[in-house]
Amino acid sequence: MSTEKNKASVRRLNEAINKGNWTILPELIATNYVFHATPEVKGPEGFKQSFITWRAAFPDYHEKLDHIIAEGDMVASFHTLQGTFKGKMAGMTPTGKKVSIPVVILARFEGGKQVEAWPYMDSLTMYRQLGIPIPAQ
Repeated sequence: MSTEKNKASVRRLNEAINKGNWTILPELIATNYVFHATPEVKGPEGFKQSFITWRAAFPDYHEKLDHIIAEGDMVASFHTLQGTFKGKMAGMTPTGKKVSIPVVILARFEGGKQVEAWPYMDSLTMYRQLGIPIPAQ
């Protein structure tokens, strides 16, 4: 699959996330997909559930896709995540505050679908913007 097709897939996934269109996930994400985060997310259904959780906590959740770089089977996408913390998430009480943070996702493709991805997010800025305690190490 070409780098241009992989980049187009990332754009479609970003649009699906913003619209909550989970029906196209099987077209974009492999059944053996792994999102290397804490907690780890597996497959299209795990991906869907993780974003349903985020959208419940941030009802106005939106990802702005800022840049995409691709080479071989890898795509790096640079996003700005925005939303207002209005619902519970991971035991944290909503603060009603807005967040806007940069996120980079490095995704690997096989056969036109994402098979794994690694997120890099500025969690410290997120906690500060939301007015929630920074977790102890």
